[in-house]
Amino acid sequence: MDCERLFQRFVRYITCSSESFHERAFCLMMEQELMSLGLQVERQEIGAKIGSDGWNIHAFLPGTGEPLLLCAHLDTMPPGVGIQPVLVNGDIRSSGDTILAADDKAGIAALMEAVTMLVESGTAHRPVEILLTLCEEVGMLGAKFTDYEKIRSKEAVVLDFDAVGTIVNRSPAFMRLYFEIHGKSAHAGLAPDAGINALKAAAAAVAAIDCGFVGALSVQNIANFRAPGLTNAVCSYAAFDAEIRSYEESVLQQLMADMQAEVARACEKAGATYELRTERVSDALYVPEDHPLICALCRAMEACGVTPSIERTFGGCDATWLAANQIAAINIGVGMKEAHSVQEHIALSDLEMLTQILMRLLCV
Repeated sequence: MDCERLFQRFVRYITCSSESFHERAFCLMMEQELMSLGLQVERQEIGAKIGSDGWNIHAFLPGTGEPLLLCAHLDTMPPGVGIQPVLVNGDIRSSGDTILAADDKAGIAALMEAVTMLVESGTAHRPVEILLTLCEEVGMLGAKFTDYEKIRSKEAVVLDFDAVGTIVNRSPAFMRLYFEIHGKSAHAGLAPDAGINALKAAAAAVAAIDCGFVGALSVQNIANFRAPGLTNAVCSYAAFDAEIRSYEESVLQQLMADMQAEVARACEKAGATYELRTERVSDALYVPEDHPLICALCRAMEACGVTPSIERTFGGCDATWLAANQIAAINIGVGMKEAHSVQEHIALSDLEMLTQILMRLLCV
């Protein structure tokens, strides 16, 4: 492995800004690099559909045996413009006023270095399929709108978690709920009893709904409580948003019903009414621990001196949409630490180890 080339590759990627919806420059860079390596490269022009100036990149390197899809996302969180990386004692950090963008450019750098090594060395390897997606950070939109008829692989490794050695094989089904409470306006001073206070009804409902972990399998949260108006008028409208995540679909459905029941009770008591809109963000992801892909990845990690750790997460990533399209997809750690913050950093040794693991996994 050319460690200096890997380091310079990572620096080149993170200094090419690609905040969500503004990935075009980085798309061009990756497209050109993949083509220069001789891969078959195709644009998936989904940017206009999701409000991005970029596109998904789909590439293929022929080999022997069954193909493996490597997936990472092109976009970053803000503040991601003007990144100035600093290397201190083997640790790569931002200068402190931006993110580093190791999420997810560490994953892209490692997969690109591994593919470069395969092309240069002529080492026998399985076919490598690459999917680089837009707008993962704002709802996994690139993966959601991927043209899956073009994807050849039945197995996929997503490079978008933290510690190297971590294999995420399970993530929850995820629903968002949008509640609107309707009361009746009246003058708060002259005729308060003629009104129905939607704010009070909404507040009572929110107070009755648990947030955080609700059992071992599920978590839920409430946000965006709003009740615009004036103090001299009984509040006639209030609203709030919620989300529920659960590994079990039946539990998810019950939690949704319980939340709606709390809102219904609060509205009935106040004389208010409510409307509910729901949004299915993603289905549950689960790849069994004894799946051949996980076994192969564990062997690759162990051969590199890394102890694998199979874990579940309540977060989401592109693997969710791959799984929804009948691809056995797992997410692995790339070494990023304190992602989504200006304290984000990554050890260069972790980036090198990730590249070695990918090489072990891909070689026949």
